[in-house]
Amino acid sequence: MKLLRTVALAGAVAAAAVLGTAAPASADAYSYNGYGSALFESAGDYITLTHYTYDPYPGYYASYAEWFTSYGRTGICGDNIGGRLSCNEDVAEKRNISIRVCTRYGVFNQVTCGDWATSRT
Repeated sequence: MKLLRTVALAGAVAAAAVLGTAAPASADAYSYNGYGSALFESAGDYITLTHYTYDPYPGYYASYAEWFTSYGRTGICGDNIGGRLSCNEDVAEKRNISIRVCTRYGVFNQVTCGDWATSRT
């Protein structure tokens, strides 16, 4: 039984290392959904969107970042089919911003979104 627990724990640690679900050190807010990630950095008001897979054919996977502020602004950063892009949203200081990453595949499939993450601006 102890061997089984040790193997299971080692597998979980290895999976977490491979998936890299921990937020980057420089991010003020970070969202991940398995296909992409979105992070907000208050220094410069940048949202950086990263999409991890690339499919050049119709019906491709594409990721985007949704955001809203505590004072009523909303927006979307990108529609990224591969790689990384940044958006400078120029939000008000000393307020809150919430972000999440969403990924869609084709027209008829559901959108997969990460959890909302909130940060001070």
